[in-house]
Amino acid sequence: MACGIQKVIVWSHKWGWDTPPGETKGMKSMDHPSDRDRPESGRKRLLESGGLIDPEGLSRRKLLQLGGLGAGALALPGVLAACGGGGSTTGATTGGGGGGETAESPELTKLIEEITESQVIIANFGGTTEEARKKVFWEPFEKRTGVQVVSAEAGSVFVPMIMGEIPTKWDAVHGSIQESLAARNEGKKPLPDTPKAAWEDLVQPPKFQKYVWQSFFLARVPAMLKGTYSGAQPETWADFFDTKKFPGKRGWPAEYFIEGVFQAALMADGVPPEEVYPLDYERAKAKIASIFDDLVIYTEFPQAQTFLTSKAASMCMAPNGLWHELEGKGVELDVMWEATPIVQTNGMNIMPEPPNPKAVEALAVFCNEPKMQAEFAKLTGYGPPTKEAFEDLSPEEVEALPNSPQRTNLLKDDPVYLAKEQKKMEEENAKLFSEH
Repeated sequence: MACGIQKVIVWSHKWGWDTPPGETKGMKSMDHPSDRDRPESGRKRLLESGGLIDPEGLSRRKLLQLGGLGAGALALPGVLAACGGGGSTTGATTGGGGGGETAESPELTKLIEEITESQVIIANFGGTTEEARKKVFWEPFEKRTGVQVVSAEAGSVFVPMIMGEIPTKWDAVHGSIQESLAARNEGKKPLPDTPKAAWEDLVQPPKFQKYVWQSFFLARVPAMLKGTYSGAQPETWADFFDTKKFPGKRGWPAEYFIEGVFQAALMADGVPPEEVYPLDYERAKAKIASIFDDLVIYTEFPQAQTFLTSKAASMCMAPNGLWHELEGKGVELDVMWEATPIVQTNGMNIMPEPPNPKAVEALAVFCNEPKMQAEFAKLTGYGPPTKEAFEDLSPEEVEALPNSPQRTNLLKDDPVYLAKEQKKMEEENAKLFSEH
């Protein structure tokens, strides 16, 4: 790796490593599926227990991602508002503070009455996104059904478990449509479809609506501290890559984060969004290589936030929820929405042969409730998966979301193509890093 690259290494007390003197503990991470690819040498016991934080399935301790960050790190506790309530003809009755009550659907009532299990195990990547899920979805479900929602650390067992290569110990896992599609096409065991009452109308193409639930839309966009530059301001991916016109380091994801990196580089090199696919790997790698010595590499998502707040980087590319969290804590940012946002659909995938099938099906339908989806969007900055959810958001809140109806400059998700290219993207990005 070239001397110009500054790579931050994360130590975790959770996995038995020591935090070096002067480092900061307890940083919470916004989660994302590609976290599963990070080095996990201290997690053997998680593989043996199926990734369960609490192997007995009894504790309700919140799942935290603990990390050590460099001096000057900004601690970001997950201070989240209480979830709102309300119901719909498809989802749950939650009551509570947000929007009143409506009767739950007959489909959901029937699913809940058929539950025979006492728990449902959901694998995720922790952080404030999971805290928001817990407040908005998990706790109301527990109150309604008496079924406990148990968090599991997804980690490195995500891929072999969803592919049916090892026994299933979770009921569902946070992932993406393309990962579900890859597992359906290449896995050793079939993945169950979700009940039709769980299908979300903004998930595209429509035939994929049965693959995921509790979905949301995120966007990879650059951001910078307000006032970083005087005069002309960077607005495009080309500006992000132009370190002469806009001097300073750039925050960039490590080699095992592949989502959006080639797309951003190609648009920076002049490729129109509608022509980004199929990916031109050589052209994209050349563009990234052109500023490689100006990159500071984050290996965990909180570092992307810290690179900005500590001014280690002038601009940083990451999921928009990270910038939403910083802004909620009073950090003034310029989020570069003019630079074509790279949108991806995330959501929960039901695992092959889930241990608690009736409970997970009921939970999937329970989450398809527009008022709760709107509350989740408010807490995380990620876009809701149904049209009706937008009716419970203010115009200002809608405008800030990745899938805002007013936002027309998107590079939309292409899960079919990206599922086919998953391995190729991993190989090409690893090669890029090995050469610099």
